[in-house]
Amino acid sequence: MVENDSERNCVISVEYVLAEPEFRPHRAVDRAAALDVKAYLPAAPTGDVLESVKAMQAEVLRKYPAGSIYINGQQIAAELTVEILQQYEPQLRFFTLAPGEQKIVNAGFKVGLSTDDPDKIATMLVCPRSGLACKNAITVINAPGIVDEHYPDWVGIGLVNHGGDLHLFSHGARIAQVMFLEVCVAQERV
Repeated sequence: MVENDSERNCVISVEYVLAEPEFRPHRAVDRAAALDVKAYLPAAPTGDVLESVKAMQAEVLRKYPAGSIYINGQQIAAELTVEILQQYEPQLRFFTLAPGEQKIVNAGFKVGLSTDDPDKIATMLVCPRSGLACKNAITVINAPGIVDEHYPDWVGIGLVNHGGDLHLFSHGARIAQVMFLEVCVAQERV
């Protein structure tokens, strides 16, 4: 059998700079096409987290009387307490996403991409997690977000809450997925 260029294996090299080792994107299951990305919240909160969240919850309920509160995509049926928050994150590192709110969340890594084909560009696509999008109306603002080969900064995930519920996400919560692709270089002609 004769090999041609269209049958070559795609090789994308990925190098990470990690804020902490556990923030390396990973596959939830073997052979998954996408890798899970987590929220990186390095600073411990200032002030009373519980009171701040309860005030935000009261504001949301005024606008959305049927609204609920969720932590990491799970509905909280009981009265919110510090103990419940600490079950998810002992240091109380959370970010909130109210209905209609948009936020860019640090993913805890930088990424260097390259491909072995000079006519292609290595790219990382940032996609919503299907469970958050379908069940909770939380999605990536510019889905799919694109991170090119030479992007030098920490990866940020732009999230938006399209639903009527208040969402809290803890440090380390899975918030998006990434995929790596080789993209053809356009030969532009004017």
